[in-house]
Amino acid sequence: MTPEQSRRQQEEALESGEVYRDAEGRRTTDPDAAAAHAESEADRNAEHLQRGEVGPGIPGK
Repeated sequence: MTPEQSRRQQEEALESGEVYRDAEGRRTTDPDAAAAHAESEADRNAEHLQRGEVGPGIPGK
């Protein structure tokens, strides 16, 4: 399998819902794990906002 074929196969799995990928690149075929990853990211983002950070580790003005 060529790298292009491999990339396309991965994209098709993501598009069809067979594989879930979060913003940090974690992949899973388990929808419950995908939901847990999303919740974890949301909690982490809320913590950053509470500290006044507007981006990854960047304090707001």
